[in-house]
Amino acid sequence: MASPNPPPPLEFVELAHASKRVAATSSRLEKKQVFIELLARVPPREIEAVVGWLVGEPLCGPLGVGPAHLWEMSRTAAPDAAQATVEGVEEALRRAPDGGREQAVARVAALFARLTEPERAFFVGALTGNLRQGSLGGVMLLALVDLSGRPEQEVRRTVMVTGSIARAARALLGPGREEPPPTSVALFHPLAPMLASPAETLKEALEGIEAAVVEWKIDGVRVQVHKEGGRVSVYSRQGNDITAGCEPVLDRLAALDAEAAVIDGEIALEGPGGEARAFQDSFSAVASKGALPSGDRLRLYLFDCLHKDGRDLLDEPLSARLEAFAAFVPPELRVRQLRTASADEAEAFYAQALAAGHEGVVVKDLGSPYRFGARGRAWQKVKEFATADLVVLAAEWGSGRRTGYLSNLHLGAREAGGGFCMVGKTFKGLTDALLQWQTAKLQELATERTAHVVFVRPELVVEIRYSDVQRSPRYPGGIALRFARVERYREEKAAGEAELLADLVAKLPEPARAADARPAAARRKKRGPKNDAGGQLSLFGPTKD
Repeated sequence: MASPNPPPPLEFVELAHASKRVAATSSRLEKKQVFIELLARVPPREIEAVVGWLVGEPLCGPLGVGPAHLWEMSRTAAPDAAQATVEGVEEALRRAPDGGREQAVARVAALFARLTEPERAFFVGALTGNLRQGSLGGVMLLALVDLSGRPEQEVRRTVMVTGSIARAARALLGPGREEPPPTSVALFHPLAPMLASPAETLKEALEGIEAAVVEWKIDGVRVQVHKEGGRVSVYSRQGNDITAGCEPVLDRLAALDAEAAVIDGEIALEGPGGEARAFQDSFSAVASKGALPSGDRLRLYLFDCLHKDGRDLLDEPLSARLEAFAAFVPPELRVRQLRTASADEAEAFYAQALAAGHEGVVVKDLGSPYRFGARGRAWQKVKEFATADLVVLAAEWGSGRRTGYLSNLHLGAREAGGGFCMVGKTFKGLTDALLQWQTAKLQELATERTAHVVFVRPELVVEIRYSDVQRSPRYPGGIALRFARVERYREEKAAGEAELLADLVAKLPEPARAADARPAAARRKKRGPKNDAGGQLSLFGPTKD
């Protein structure tokens, strides 16, 4: 019997339309149904690419093409009729990095010129981690459960051992979908990592856990080490091979007393005296592939073992994984840990982590298995936060359930000579009531409007909670607040009482502060477009735990 004709290639614009439909609803069931309807029509050969785009993890990986390049491309006229297919986009991006960065930019620009406006918005959002569709991996995973007909736990296991939802989709729905999906660790195929959920206090994190281990939370680059004999590869949280950037520690890893192993941990930059550097410095050190600041060094902080010498440990309790881990990883390569049920001991340990310049601690249940994502009570992170009173300079219109509301706030710090300087954005921490109130209030203060942004008089003060200050060329102030979220509005405060830019700059780690000593006016010369949505293509993907 002749095989039926294969389905035609999927048009790229269909992904843009599906993403827009997902963004327009707050219902997880409706979002899932949109994904199911689209994926049911996708040719098996394209399923991995389509899922990658829809969850904001395109298969092309880092291209060396950032938001500034994409903004310049967006100034060209877009065609009215859709003409690109998913296969065509994938092929163009697969070839883009060949020949260096200039060639990559030119090839992406040629592709971009063929995309319609809806396709461009989706393309940029997916590449920069700013889809803003209110759903990424979680709902897609549930769609894969329905489409594959397999139990949710089996699908989650497939995601974990294949390392991404896109690769799991290929295993479950792609050309080899008749075969059972993979369930075990494969060396040199990175696994999707287990993540920690936030807890406000140590007491909250320890509550209900019979046996816990408390670890220093290192502000480094999450790594997964795969070893077989003398061969070692290091992967980032997003599954990218970053071995070349970890060269200073590879010999130590190769010498570990295990024939085969998969180890979870962090790699961080530290100063000559062992002082912790900021995440951004660790990131840059790995991305530069060996060009470290004078006197600084890369250090490993390993904390878990997922496989050892033919034995998968994913389903073992953490206590058993740590036993296997301690048998071949020397203490100087391990993160500091404390096994305790005492809140007082945990608090003292937490204080030691902060004094050493680290983020805080992670509390882990010793009875928990290793699970992709997780973000339940098995692993909980407790970190220090600070607050700053800043001025709202502008706000972007929201999407999805926030359509019709001004959502993403542009935040400004006060300059000593007068005026305000942008130091970041946030749309987090806003309740429905706050969204309604700030939308009305900011429109009263409006001075200029574009299709996406309302610029306002710098009068409204908002209290922002953040974890730390880091360098950022994206904003005129040269800094950004990490993990910023709205705590409350301070209508009783005048804009002249807002945080000084100099005081925020003073909170940078010492080397970063020295590098950022230029006045804000000089930094402002490199300012990008006012309505740039941000997001940065990177070696490690858009997020960090």
